[in-house]
Amino acid sequence: YQKQEQINLQENKTYKIDLPKSNVLQFITEDGSKISVRPSGTEPKIKFYISVNDKLESKANFLTVENNLNTRISEITADLGVS
Repeated sequence: YQKQEQINLQENKTYKIDLPKSNVLQFITEDGSKISVRPSGTEPKIKFYISVNDKLESKANFLTVENNLNTRISEITADLGVS
């Protein structure tokens, strides 16, 4: 967000984004999951934010969908080597 642009790595194209400048990198995966990375403002560490989504067809499926989303988050953190 520092350069106010988005790079689509699959298409090798750059697009402008209309967001305030920020010291953040955000990656959007093929399945729509988002991984945002930024330095902590108060501590010497890097913070990771992971967002996943799925459709909830009915209230009865809530726990199943929630478990699937938690599994996807665990897989992403394992792939990144972070906890």
